Amino acid sequence: MGRIRALLLLLCAASWGLAQDAPWPTSPTRLPAIGHPKLKSVKRWAYWIQDPELSALRACDADLLVIDYARDGTQETAFSKAQVASLREAGKTVVAYLSVGEAEDYRVYWGRRGGRAGADWKAHPPAWLGPENPEWEGNYTVRYWDPAWQQLVIHNPGGHPTLGDEPSALDRILDAGFDGVFLDVVDAFEHWGPEGDGGNAERPTAAADMAAFVVALAAYARTRDPDFVVCQQNGEGLLSPDLERPLPAVARKALLAAVDWLSVEDVIYRGDAEQNNPFAPDAQRIRLIDAYRAQGKLVTVIDYFDPAEPGFEQRALDDYGERASGRGWLPYSGPRALDRLGTWSPGRPK
Repeated sequence: MGRIRALLLLLCAASWGLAQDAPWPTSPTRLPAIGHPKLKSVKRWAYWIQDPELSALRACDADLLVIDYARDGTQETAFSKAQVASLREAGKTVVAYLSVGEAEDYRVYWGRRGGRAGADWKAHPPAWLGPENPEWEGNYTVRYWDPAWQQLVIHNPGGHPTLGDEPSALDRILDAGFDGVFLDVVDAFEHWGPEGDGGNAERPTAAADMAAFVVALAAYARTRDPDFVVCQQNGEGLLSPDLERPLPAVARKALLAAVDWLSVEDVIYRGDAEQNNPFAPDAQRIRLIDAYRAQGKLVTVIDYFDPAEPGFEQRALDDYGERASGRGWLPYSGPRALDRLGTWSPGRPK
């Protein structure tokens, strides 16, 4: 009977992508409480950045929301302070998406010089503008260590070569009353760093520069709102001791003090498909993610499952949620386009 049961389990696992030899690190047994007061009681979170429907977000049972600053990313559709307040009054902690490692060609700053539109960036791009991301049309890697990019993102006291006297991206978010910021493309340091780390070797100090950028952003935000939440999306490799230039202890400590929350994607069920990938956990990333959680940081994870697309298996989604929860992470899943609500916990689509 034992042999038959083992065979059945093997067949079941194979049918929903569970590789028997896939590494799964031992889950931590003791975890500290989440440190930030706005995050310590979070049970579910949701991530919807393309044309989010505020009425659906108010009604959903997620208590932590990640949305864009604007409905379609442009200044013309920016959410008002009243709209953000309506979500907060519904008991939500509301955090705004902000890319710090890439520029996007639909943002208010694009194609401007001295605060005026119409600049020819093809002929005369800003010094901080890098190549287009081949996987995301209209997104361009940036030299994030450039003071002009950091001023555009964090705070513009005036006279910016692109913005002129217009407010920075972070100040717009703070002015709209968001509870925090969700920093995307933190892993851009991998593009610019040493060849031994897979980078193009343009910036040997790429990891330290990104850590310092995040620390500076958090420090400024908290001059305006001491309880402002700072989330780092991906880029957990900043803590890796295997980098050619690992962060010094003081820089590592400063980064962990600045970040309240780490969010990661494509960690457990991952692959070449847009969604519904097989079980293929990244053991190295998992260990680094656990290092954030061990410091009292909220950890959320999103792997991409979509019941409307081929290859979806409810058992795989349940397994993903159970594995993530077992490590003290909050799981979420949805379509990669992030254009509708997904699923919070195993077997509970919303």
